[in-house]
Amino acid sequence: MFIAKIPGKLNNDRLLGVMERLRKNERWIGRNFSAGNLSNMEIFQKRIKDDPSFETALIERQADFSDMALGKSNLAISGCEVIAVYNLLQSYSGRDFAVSLPTLIEIFEKDGILRAGHFGVSPKAIAEYLKGIGLPINYTTDITDFDVLGYYCDHFILTVLNDREDIFKQIHTFYISKENNNFISHNAGLRMRYHSISEIIGAIPSGRAKGLCLIGLKEPVE
Repeated sequence: MFIAKIPGKLNNDRLLGVMERLRKNERWIGRNFSAGNLSNMEIFQKRIKDDPSFETALIERQADFSDMALGKSNLAISGCEVIAVYNLLQSYSGRDFAVSLPTLIEIFEKDGILRAGHFGVSPKAIAEYLKGIGLPINYTTDITDFDVLGYYCDHFILTVLNDREDIFKQIHTFYISKENNNFISHNAGLRMRYHSISEIIGAIPSGRAKGLCLIGLKEPVE
């Protein structure tokens, strides 16, 4: 279909601009998701009670979170952006920045979700949130900068088009950690260690992924 080819005709900034318009429209509607917020908190507390290690663990399997709402959708279907932010804050050495998963969901429901959560969260909303809480992030939509940022930073949130020519193959956002100059993706279905951000993008199943934007955060110098 013609509409399926639109992403191939738009550059990254224009595509992100479309997502921002959806974000602003959602903010204007001002939906109330308070019932889901209460349920999310109860589910989250039960998970911690059943397994105390869950409170500090990274989320690797998004599919396990169909019981937690994101707007009118749920984390298993469209929560990859929220999970990416959660994983980054769990991993960053400044633990004062860590936020509970239900609280993070509520934050992005108020400003960030697209189409009542069915289309996930705007990547620009992620960048604005992280800057807003005081983290010195770097943000780029220029894929030629991805590996440069990979060299200088220690934590990353990467957003990709799963298929550079077809938006209906969806967008995925995930956290990437770095250990001994190796890049490790989380909640992306990739189990190997990679040597660069570009290598991770190339390893995404189908081999047709395209980087959309990258957030990088450096650990503070002691």
